[in-house]
Amino acid sequence: MMPWLTTLEASSLATWVRESNSIWAYPTILTLHTAGLGVLVGANWALDLRLLGVGSRIPLPSLTPLFPIMWFGFWINAVTGMLLFASDATTKGSTTLFMLKLGIIAVAVIVINLTNRSVFRTDKERPQVTGVARLLAVSSLVLWAAAILAGRLMAYVV
Repeated sequence: MMPWLTTLEASSLATWVRESNSIWAYPTILTLHTAGLGVLVGANWALDLRLLGVGSRIPLPSLTPLFPIMWFGFWINAVTGMLLFASDATTKGSTTLFMLKLGIIAVAVIVINLTNRSVFRTDKERPQVTGVARLLAVSSLVLWAAAILAGRLMAYVV
């Protein structure tokens, strides 16, 4: 694994991200990563909080457009995250915290899909907030908070 990480980190793209003085390199990529996270988690939390009863007068069907917004934020984060990872692959790729963060994100994405299926797939006209939907909402809130915490800790631990 380490030879692959070393090759990735030595690539011209990773070197540019890490060492360029251009504002389009690391600063812009990190800003886009943060904005993508805000879009993804913000839209997700809006839905989760609604499923938990906050803003109960907002009709659930009006929240279905949040799913494409979440996926937009996710793909921004996936691309920018890969670039940030490549710039420091040998350090980040060998840490338990980074692997934990990726695992948390994977589970959180599964929860988004399960939430979509359990609330909206049965009847888009009359979505249901069930106990399962509430459990998924709580799980989602906790998972995204944990992913953000793990990401922030990486700046200090790695």
